[in-house]
Amino acid sequence: MEIRQLRYFLDIAQTEHLTQSAQNLFVTQSTLSHGLRQLEEELQVSLFDRVGRGLKLSQAGAEFRVYATRALKEIEAGRMALADLSGLQSGKLTVGAFPTFLNTVVPATVAAFSQAHPGVRIEVRDLRAGPIEEQLLQGALDLGIAFHPAAHEEIETEPLFDERMLLLVRPAHPLAGQTRLPMRQLTGVPLALLPRSFATRRLIDDNLRLAGVTPLVRVEMESVEALVGVCRYSDLASFVPERAALQAPDLHSLVLTEPQLVRHAGLPPPTRGRAPTPNGGPPRAGGGGAAPRAAPPRVPLRPCCAPCRWTCAPRSHPRRPRWRLDRPLTPQQKKACKPFSLQARSHR
Repeated sequence: MEIRQLRYFLDIAQTEHLTQSAQNLFVTQSTLSHGLRQLEEELQVSLFDRVGRGLKLSQAGAEFRVYATRALKEIEAGRMALADLSGLQSGKLTVGAFPTFLNTVVPATVAAFSQAHPGVRIEVRDLRAGPIEEQLLQGALDLGIAFHPAAHEEIETEPLFDERMLLLVRPAHPLAGQTRLPMRQLTGVPLALLPRSFATRRLIDDNLRLAGVTPLVRVEMESVEALVGVCRYSDLASFVPERAALQAPDLHSLVLTEPQLVRHAGLPPPTRGRAPTPNGGPPRAGGGGAAPRAAPPRVPLRPCCAPCRWTCAPRSHPRRPRWRLDRPLTPQQKKACKPFSLQARSHR
C-alpha cells in the first residue's frame, strides 16, 4: 500500500468522480483508476459502488476512509516534525476566519507573517464560526479565528480580543443625534440584521431579550458589508462590529448600553492547535490521531446582568459550570456579583 494510493482514494471519496479527482491530483484518469484498482486488490474489497458515470463510497469504503485519513495525518505529522527543524522555511498554513475579521484584523497579520516566513504559503478561508470549529476538529484548518468560548467541548480557545457591537445608522436617521443608546430604546426601531444562523445574530438576540426588546427585523442579509450599505440608503439601523463601523465614516454609530453588546474573539492555543502543513498536505492534528468525539449539544448561555460580565448556564447542564468568568473580577465586582458569591469555585 502506497501513500499516493491513499491520497487517490480520499480525493475520489470527496469528489465521487474520477475525472474531477484526476484534475485535482494532476494525474491522468488511467493512472488514478490503476492506483485505485491496486488498492482495492490489496484490501480485497470494493471501496466504491459504480453509479452511472460516478462513484459512491461502499460500506467498506466509508469504514476505510476514517483510517486512511488518520494514517495520512500521522504521516504528515512526522513530516511536520522535520519541517519544524527548518524554522518555518516551507509548508502551508490554512486559516479560517469569519468575514468581519477577514476584512479588518487578518490582512495585516497575514502580511506580517508572510514577510517573516516567505517560504510558508498561507490560505485564508472565509467561514462562519460554526464551520471554523467543525473544520478545526476535522483537521482541515491549522488555525481558526472565531468566538470565545468555542461551541465544541473539544476546542479550548484562548481569548484574543473583545469587540463592541455598535448600532449603525445614516446621518438623517432619528437616532443619529445620540452617541449612546440603552438597548431598551430599540423597541419599534426597524432593523437590518444577520440571519439567525449566525452566532453574532444569536448574541444580538440574547442581549435584546435581556433588555426586554422584541426586535423589529425588516431585512436579513448574510454580509456585514451589505448591512452597512442598507443603512447608508435607508432608515434601517443595524448592529455591526466596531471595526466595520470605522470603515464607514459617512455613517453614524452609537454605543449600546444596558447591556453593552460585546463579542469575544478567540483562537486555539498553540500547544493544542495545528502547525503549518508541509507541501500542502493534510494538517497535523493536535492530538494523537484518534478520531474526535462528537460534541454534546451546547446549552445556550445568557449574559449576566451584573457589571462583572459573567455568563450563566442552566443548573442542569451536565458539562458546564453554572457560572463562567469572562475576565478577572475586582474586589468591588466580587461584592456586587451574586453569581460569584453563590458559585465562586465553579468557574474555570
